[in-house]
Amino acid sequence: MNNREIKRGEFNQYYPISELKLASVNRDIFQQHAENFKNKLNNFGWMLPIVITNKGNVIEGHHRIESARLLKQKTIPAYIVSWVDTDNDKEHLDYIININNGNKAWTTLDYLKTFAKHNEHYKLAFDALEKNSNNITVGNLVHIYFGYANREKFKNGNCVIKDLEFAEYLLSKITTLVKQHGKKKIAAYCIREFINLAYKKTKMNRNAMNYLFDVYDDMATNNHLSLTSISDFRTYMEKQYNTFKMLSRANS
Repeated sequence: MNNREIKRGEFNQYYPISELKLASVNRDIFQQHAENFKNKLNNFGWMLPIVITNKGNVIEGHHRIESARLLKQKTIPAYIVSWVDTDNDKEHLDYIININNGNKAWTTLDYLKTFAKHNEHYKLAFDALEKNSNNITVGNLVHIYFGYANREKFKNGNCVIKDLEFAEYLLSKITTLVKQHGKKKIAAYCIREFINLAYKKTKMNRNAMNYLFDVYDDMATNNHLSLTSISDFRTYMEKQYNTFKMLSRANS
């Protein structure tokens, strides 16, 4: 069986940094990350080239470029490919994400903010985060808007908001609890379990959730012991949901 030839680029050890064009669709540059990489360059030299197109558009290596500039370098090792159309923002972003999906330096916020530039679902979620960042973690906000979607699907920009009206309702009620009782009582790990309950157990039943929000508020008001344990909180809330179902059946 013949091996299929896979596209290959060219390598230039001394590509002029002045001719590079940074990607507008990339995540933000973190100066501390660039500083850390600068130290690695000083200690170990260039171990990996950046990836660019034959027009000088950067696909991967933005922090390395910034580090090189900090070191007053004029050139940088570059692997040059000819088949990526970086005039197409979606295609450019797809290649950036494909290369960086295994990069642990990319956070949930990086993916959310980057895709928000070209995806309305991610933009709605990112805008909500900006308005409520003091009272909700990015991970929990993603769960609120996208449910418990597959992590790889989220990182590839393919998630859709399950139900915008319910997500906004859930976010409003949760942030209200946090504002009233503080983050120590309304802990992020318990919020995660609560969101899970909303989607997987109640199936976005608004009446059930109103009942459970009242339970959660009462727990925080009275310093319930289950507030400090994920397993205890989950068990207690599931029991309360079962109580709601029993009451609903009795009243029907």
